[in-house]
Amino acid sequence: MRKVNLAVAVFAVIAALAAACAPAGAPAPAGPTPGAIKAPSKVTIAYQPGLGYAQLIIMKREQVLEKKFPNTTFEWKILAAGAPIRDGMIAGQIQVGAGGTGPFLVGWDRGVGWRILSSLNQMDLWLMAVDPNIKTLKDIKPGMQIGLPAPDSIQAVVLRRAAQQQLGNPNALDQNLVAIAHPAGVQALLGGQLAAHLTSPPFQFQEKDAGARVILRSFDVFGPHTFNSVWVLESFYNEYPDFNKAFYEAIAEATRLIKEKPDEAARIVAEEEQGQVSPATYRDWLTREGMVYDTVPRGFLKFAAFMKETGMISKVPSSIKELTVPLLGDAGD
Repeated sequence: MRKVNLAVAVFAVIAALAAACAPAGAPAPAGPTPGAIKAPSKVTIAYQPGLGYAQLIIMKREQVLEKKFPNTTFEWKILAAGAPIRDGMIAGQIQVGAGGTGPFLVGWDRGVGWRILSSLNQMDLWLMAVDPNIKTLKDIKPGMQIGLPAPDSIQAVVLRRAAQQQLGNPNALDQNLVAIAHPAGVQALLGGQLAAHLTSPPFQFQEKDAGARVILRSFDVFGPHTFNSVWVLESFYNEYPDFNKAFYEAIAEATRLIKEKPDEAARIVAEEEQGQVSPATYRDWLTREGMVYDTVPRGFLKFAAFMKETGMISKVPSSIKELTVPLLGDAGD
């Protein structure tokens, strides 16, 4: 017992001498905060218009990330298509992007070095037409315009596979394609400038409610598939793995909210529109047929195989693990 007391006394004397020798007012040695997560000083998150990004809208409105990472500045950007998001990530101006399967696979094929952090949903995308004479793709003649977000969008991939199935040539309608942002496409279709519009929720719902008809469904072409996913560069994921895990968990929590409390989710999403669309309308849209919010990637390998077949990309991943971050494991296809 005496040896233990002597050791304690010696350590106490050393501590006292160290304190006496320290300069007056010297700060305590800095050390890592217990449980702190390494996070970047600024993160720019880019997504596109539409209900395919409902989880990100909820996270933004509720400031989920801002509360968890008070020392990080978050900037949220809404861009018209996946291509500018891809370009911004390559340039280092965007750290987290979200978009459709087509632009992601094109970027992966060209060596962008990004991965899927989480899928956001499975959504059935519709090709809409107002003209009663347009019932199938065979009724779309030269000179008629089909609106969609971009030539490499998921909508463009869906249309090309449908053209292969119905017309025998995946590129049969390429001359009819017109790149147009979703909201402008709604007005162009209903105003007669477009013969058809291949868009996404809620824009296809707005068109149907205004009298347009569904002439093609993406689930009939590819089966149930992911529409939108969240992407990060591998370098960003490797530098901030715990931050990315927290980001994924926030997406998963927002996904649960949409599934379990659609009224609350609709109210939050409606706030983004500042009263232009009612929470009741959003609740209707969020729960319509073909609307599945899910974080598991679906259909990527099937899309990749078709895109390689038609020359949009040069290779096909051997498994979903080539496309996703490690925390997703081997979930998805």
